[in-house]
Amino acid sequence: MTKSCLVIGDLNVDLVLNEFKDFPEIGKEIVARNHFIDIGGSGGIFSAVLSKLGIRTYITSKISNDFLGQFLISKLKDYGVITDKLVIKKSGETGITINLSYKKDKYQISSLNLVSSLNADEVMFENIEDIGHVHFSSYYMMKNLKADYVKLINDIKSNYKNVTFSLDTNDDPENKWGEEIYRILGNIDVFLANKKEALQITKESNIKDALNKLGRVVKTVVIKLGSEGYIARDGENYYSGDQLSVNFKDSTGAGDNFDAGFIYGYIDNLNIEKSLKIANICGAKSVEYLGGVGNKEKFLELKELIRKVD
Repeated sequence: MTKSCLVIGDLNVDLVLNEFKDFPEIGKEIVARNHFIDIGGSGGIFSAVLSKLGIRTYITSKISNDFLGQFLISKLKDYGVITDKLVIKKSGETGITINLSYKKDKYQISSLNLVSSLNADEVMFENIEDIGHVHFSSYYMMKNLKADYVKLINDIKSNYKNVTFSLDTNDDPENKWGEEIYRILGNIDVFLANKKEALQITKESNIKDALNKLGRVVKTVVIKLGSEGYIARDGENYYSGDQLSVNFKDSTGAGDNFDAGFIYGYIDNLNIEKSLKIANICGAKSVEYLGGVGNKEKFLELKELIRKVD
């Protein structure tokens, strides 16, 4: 039986708008051609994609029992994610991110006070069937967990034998990129980051130097390079790949799809080269659909592409 994955991190609603003619300016209204509302947050998108790929997936995050919270629960269940580890509050507001999506990048505006207040005492990891992996998302966003990640990892290890851990920090909204991140890096098995994050965390100016610095702390490091593909290090072995050709629509959640593809392979005991190929396919297919998760057609295409990976 394939082991289960517990995701601990951010969950919010994503409102995606795209196909603009202009960029935002104060006092000026701009018009989008399309809009889309779906599961958001790195943890939310990762959970939905990983579950749809076939991994039994649980998510722990904090939302409110409001309209947006109920929307998220319903959508997560549609994708097969197990939601009984969510912290659901009667007060407060479920988080939301507005994404203004352009071909080269995006503007993001978020209101995430409730989700960022999740603390270690609220994280429910007991009684999960066959848990083999834990994924942490949005390290910098989860303010109340920062001081307790290592304790949380040790507590989970004491409950589950041979469990492994992965982390994607995502962006630091405060732009501090503090050295305390290395406390958790020394306790995880897989680190996933984009180019900006890797350079900021390591304080290096060259991405290969950043990869090597991180590789001395974490066994498996994967750095997503956008249009340049990816580079990775697993122990003393190095890997790289080019971006796949895509029919671009929206970049929301592309990195989270890449992460889910890689962890899908990792949990399924595929070799790192095959896991990276699957990750690259998932990231590329993501940008061909609006929103971070996508629809049934996307996953049918993904499963067929993954089946052909050698």
